[in-house]
Amino acid sequence: MKKVILSFSLLALVLAGTVSCGSDDNSSEQQQLKTLVLASLNGTDVTVNSEVTFVVTVGTEVIEGAQIEVNGKPATNPFTFAEAGTYKVVAKKDGYNKSNEITMEVKKAVADISLVNTWVPIHVNVSLPMGDPISMPYPKKENCEDDTLIFDNSATVKFNYHDDSCVVSTTGTTWSFNESTKVLTFTLFDQVMKVNVTSLTADKFTIKAKGDQFAALIPILVPDLASSLPPAMLALVEVELQFDKQ
Repeated sequence: MKKVILSFSLLALVLAGTVSCGSDDNSSEQQQLKTLVLASLNGTDVTVNSEVTFVVTVGTEVIEGAQIEVNGKPATNPFTFAEAGTYKVVAKKDGYNKSNEITMEVKKAVADISLVNTWVPIHVNVSLPMGDPISMPYPKKENCEDDTLIFDNSATVKFNYHDDSCVVSTTGTTWSFNESTKVLTFTLFDQVMKVNVTSLTADKFTIKAKGDQFAALIPILVPDLASSLPPAMLALVEVELQFDKQ
């Protein structure tokens, strides 16, 4: 009887050792999986419609056939980012651990940023030769829709503005923009205005010039100042007008 019990005990030990070894082998196999390394050959800051090529490696070896995922969805490699935004990219392949995640920042190309748009005036800054500068919100008429400055592709400009009763009027003829000098020329109220474009992004736009270039707009921009500022003084005043894209 003792021999039978001893035999079963030895068998149990052998089986336990076998199971333990098998378990260790599986764990070892999982630990031995190599991790993919993902990189962008075009960098991580690109412009809209750029074709980006990704490379997947392990050590010095390039891994072919890895699946690229952009924001969790399968993507081609190379991949073209059609819209501006922030994208998360990883690579996966059977037999390997998932790659590191890289963040792609996709922005509009400078050439895609244009004055051709509808702009809403939002702020006015006036620097005077004497006294404190004036910084004020654009004097939008209460309960009226926004005034708008519209540049279109046919080189026509329109300024839509409202009176106290919200009746809208329109003025404007033509416009042009010198990309190299950043000088914008446009005509409102029969006055040709030449102003400097000091900033232009996809959604904001700022112009600045001496007050005489804004003479026709002064009664709208700073009505309290218009009646007390002689025309001869306008050339000494600097006006900055800020817009948001509608």
